[in-house]
Amino acid sequence: MLPIYRIMLMVFLTAFVLAQTNPALQQPQFNLALSYSPPYIYPGSVVQLYITLVSAQPLSNVYIDVDSPFKVLTGSTIQVQQISAGVPATFVSLVQVPLDARPGYYRIRVTAYTLTRSAESSVDIEVLPFDFSTLVVPRPTSYLAGQAVQLPVLLFNPTADFLKVRVSINGSVVSRFLNSSLSCDAVVPPKSNSTCLLNFALSKDLRPGFYNATLEIALSSLSGYAGSVVFSKTVQLPVVSGAEVNVLATPSQQPIPGSPTLVTLAISQGGPAPLQNVTVQVLDGDGVKVLAGGVVAVPVLTQLQLPVQLLITKQGEVRIPVEICYFSGTCIIKYADLYIPRSGLFINAVFNPPQGYPGSLIQATFVIATNYTMSNVGVEVYSPFKAITSTSSAIPFITPQSPATFNIIFEIPRDAKPGVYPINISVAGTLYTFHYTVSQPNVVIQNVLVTPPKILEGTPVAQVNVQVINTGPVVARNVTVTLLNSTIGRQSYTLDYLPPGSPVALTFYIDASKLSPGNYNVVALASWEGGGSTARGLLEIGRKDPLRITYRVYNVAPGSTAVLMINVTNLGPEEARNVRISLTPSQVFELHASNIADAATAGVRILGDVSPGATVSTAFLLDVSDKAVSGIYTLTLVLTWNQTGVFTPALQYVNIPIEVRGGLDMFVVVPLVLTIVLVLAGIAMALRRRRRG
Repeated sequence: MLPIYRIMLMVFLTAFVLAQTNPALQQPQFNLALSYSPPYIYPGSVVQLYITLVSAQPLSNVYIDVDSPFKVLTGSTIQVQQISAGVPATFVSLVQVPLDARPGYYRIRVTAYTLTRSAESSVDIEVLPFDFSTLVVPRPTSYLAGQAVQLPVLLFNPTADFLKVRVSINGSVVSRFLNSSLSCDAVVPPKSNSTCLLNFALSKDLRPGFYNATLEIALSSLSGYAGSVVFSKTVQLPVVSGAEVNVLATPSQQPIPGSPTLVTLAISQGGPAPLQNVTVQVLDGDGVKVLAGGVVAVPVLTQLQLPVQLLITKQGEVRIPVEICYFSGTCIIKYADLYIPRSGLFINAVFNPPQGYPGSLIQATFVIATNYTMSNVGVEVYSPFKAITSTSSAIPFITPQSPATFNIIFEIPRDAKPGVYPINISVAGTLYTFHYTVSQPNVVIQNVLVTPPKILEGTPVAQVNVQVINTGPVVARNVTVTLLNSTIGRQSYTLDYLPPGSPVALTFYIDASKLSPGNYNVVALASWEGGGSTARGLLEIGRKDPLRITYRVYNVAPGSTAVLMINVTNLGPEEARNVRISLTPSQVFELHASNIADAATAGVRILGDVSPGATVSTAFLLDVSDKAVSGIYTLTLVLTWNQTGVFTPALQYVNIPIEVRGGLDMFVVVPLVLTIVLVLAGIAMALRRRRRG
């Protein structure tokens, strides 16, 4: 008798030979396929890896391992209990690309295995270069030399992790302000933004112009797996000319030389840069002595009413000196003018506003005083402007204690030219002349920016941002900004009023669908009452690589699962990068998906890069509606790819006609017929044996 171990060895060898010769006893084979999204990957991106497993026979207890050079957030090891035969199963794994990842290709390898079989597949993802400076946007305004500045810095976080950000500023024109730090910190939530504020002071000896400062930025993730990066960015700080302050003096009554007079000074900011830590003091001057008041301190100067009691000792033009100190000791002197009439009859005029523009209204207030009593005083006003109210009056009495006030409203003609205009008033037969200034606006197109600056031929729309600003001293009226190129939607905007120093950004859309490759000028025209200006921007149209699409469809019948085979050939001279196909389903054809995870990716294929002359292929499974009638139906394919030097991807639509025919599905009919034939043959053999028996 043979030993038991020899018997077991013979049984094992026999089973092994049978397994090699009998396909039914072999372990099932299976295939592994990989794809990913998004198609464009940058440092800080989260990559969704789609793992598709297909087996000819049912599988159980399958393990999937993901080997990645980056951190695998979810799905590093996946256990699958059961996979049905012939049904693709898709699983998702998330991979975090760190901020400090260098541009280049990285390979992710996936292995699926059972106890006796394994399959392996890999995919190369490209991490594209990324300008981190776009995540940090400083928002400077106009400043004065020596000013204390609070610069807001807008921070963006494109990652799926919390980012800790530190921003520091340095340069020859900036210094610490009191005990403030030259840096700020912020924590930015995922896929969000935040703002930090930099506090510093500008040098006192700066002249008007633009000065560079350097921002040092450090980005790091709170969890640690998103990496960290350090970079710098240059910011331009605009410094404007010295402080502009408007000072206007209004007496409470007609000033009389030698008598105390209460005067209210209206002080307001006249330039684009705000004045901070301001101290205002009225000083003694030629023929002017301060008796009381005239001193005030404010944190920010906007508009200020300052009463002061003065002793005026001269006649004619009197200038009141006003000292304005701001920031850290910088001071300027401005003058408020008063007119003190000669002895006998005194006339003063106040205009509101002090400067006008064509089409505006002004109010002239004439104060008539005398050092003796006058009766039946005739007043007549002569002006080159149109008078809205009466220009003449008869005043019954004027006494030294009760000056008379005469108001009149003028309208400046729309065709009036800038300049100084005389306004005459006749009081009791004596003519007095005052002068009024009419200024004009000056509208400038600061920028015509096309976004993006280069697009591919066939791209339907390009966005144009036009920024206009009124650099003049008065309001511009009826400003019309027109884009002279062919546009989609609005071609012009009309601004009823454009105040000085306030830029306005307007958005247009160019119809670029029919433009051939080349460079084009985008021309904007600004016109207003009194002038016009033009500016140009540049739009570049790049040539799009042609892609040829061929296809074949199999097994199209109501209730069946059809197979759509697609071939993509690059006919252009350059490589088409990151080629991606999306399929739009219809009421007749629905993308085949065995579970919810499959449904997310069933209609998308990422084909990667296609070299000139090369062809790549892919396939879609389509469930044909069992209610579909015979006929021809259309599916739409959407192709996107990237070309060198173009910011936006190329886009191509392909319509595929598919004919649905009714009838039997031969994949079902043929096996059924064979089964019936075998059953009938078995029955016949059984009957024949019975007869022989």
